[in-house]
Amino acid sequence: EGSDLTVTVDAGAQRLATSLLNAQGPGALVALEPKTGAVRAMVSTPGYDPNEIPARLDEFNNLPDGADSVLLNRTTQGRYAPGSTMKVVTAAAALDSGDFEPDSVVDGTDGVEISGVPLQNSGNFSQSQITLTDALTNSVNTAWAQVAEDLGEDTMVEYMERFGFFKLPPLDYPDQQMTASGPRKTNGRLTRSGFDVGRVAIGQGGAEGQMQATPIQIAMIAATVANGGKLMEPTFLQDVTDPDGRVTDELDPDEVRQVIAPETAAELTEMMTNVTQEGTASNLNITGTDVFAGKTGTAERDLQGLNQAWFMMFAPADDPQIAIAATVESCQGCFGGTVAGPIATAVAEELLGG
Repeated sequence: EGSDLTVTVDAGAQRLATSLLNAQGPGALVALEPKTGAVRAMVSTPGYDPNEIPARLDEFNNLPDGADSVLLNRTTQGRYAPGSTMKVVTAAAALDSGDFEPDSVVDGTDGVEISGVPLQNSGNFSQSQITLTDALTNSVNTAWAQVAEDLGEDTMVEYMERFGFFKLPPLDYPDQQMTASGPRKTNGRLTRSGFDVGRVAIGQGGAEGQMQATPIQIAMIAATVANGGKLMEPTFLQDVTDPDGRVTDELDPDEVRQVIAPETAAELTEMMTNVTQEGTASNLNITGTDVFAGKTGTAERDLQGLNQAWFMMFAPADDPQIAIAATVESCQGCFGGTVAGPIATAVAEELLGG
């Protein structure tokens, strides 16, 4: 007779996330407790009903294993351009290195040349002098690309590594069901050098290194900032009870590393709170929570106007209980704040009991 395993996943949040993502199309959501690393929700759509496997075993054995497969766990295997959610890592590097402060003035002019090619801001926003906080609030591409160029490739790679890029997520999961995040060349291999650091820093890139990230990696970034800069190991284990009713194992939070200083995390929290109060996520709210922190992201998937929509967040801002990353794979002309954002905040509301 085996033991009983209780997992950390919240059934209500799981059902809600599945329903909301199914309504939008292929996508994924990961919700973590910042202080413990407990996985409260992990959803990949489209999915499948495991109860159907016995009757459809031959069919499942012959399903394709490509990017559109229902067998692909998009939360840990889906590699997507993270868009502007990557600016949180760039901001962390800028603040924690001591090279910038939240009120440092940077150039937000539209069309600035980055690696010899003009870079555009969303909506052609253009302002020659803008603070770092306002650059995050309004998600100004040119400002963050120039910040990354000032920091340099080595510093950006160092902070990406601190957050967990270039390695498999520290999750108790089969290695073949996870993939590492980071800049990848056209051959699919990760690279730590030679990429367009300005564009990688805003979640883009080119043939020499296109930034790609998994939803769990983006959730880990949000959770790290929420936890005072400390990254906790994600886990599904709540407790294990033997046949006699004795608890033989239970959730024991495991720290991976101190990624950024607590002071940096506090500054970044305030900047991300500005995003939800007056920036690109000001349309979002969570019942019962006055203030939360977040960052939108919208990455262009192709020339036909299909975008990858992202939203990363944690709430409440002053005492974070949950951190979430949500993404929708492809939507016509959409934005992270209007498509992925409502999914993330609805799940947050469910988990916070709002």
